[in-house]
Amino acid sequence: MLIIIRNFLFLFLFLFLFLSISYKSFSSEVLLTKTVTNITQATEASTSIEAVPGDVIEYNLYVLNDTKNVISNIQISASVPQFTVSAMVIDCNTSSLPSALSCQVMTPDGINRSGYQGLVTWKLLGNLNVGEIAKVSYQVIIK
Repeated sequence: MLIIIRNFLFLFLFLFLFLSISYKSFSSEVLLTKTVTNITQATEASTSIEAVPGDVIEYNLYVLNDTKNVISNIQISASVPQFTVSAMVIDCNTSSLPSALSCQVMTPDGINRSGYQGLVTWKLLGNLNVGEIAKVSYQVIIK
């Protein structure tokens, strides 16, 4: 949603971006939580924020295994939203993943570098045990 107020462009970023998750499990209690933070304005993590051109925004995607079984081969997909570009290379930040998971990032719409726009997919290989949380994140700049 774009709103022009007093000759400034305000972009309200909601987490209605393309997001999907797939996994292998025997039950369906896998929870996906999404938050967004305006790094430039030092806002709290929320489901929506206000931002202006030049602001750096961070998206955090959390996967909680609330099943009674280990889940494996998780794939999380999101996109760099319209009117933004990636602020840096999108990585896995393995410090936010349980030790039993490894990660690969795919950017099928171009080279994974600052300025990328398009689909991002994190492949989490290995097991996410019951009660564990895996987190992936990425930062974008408002155009």
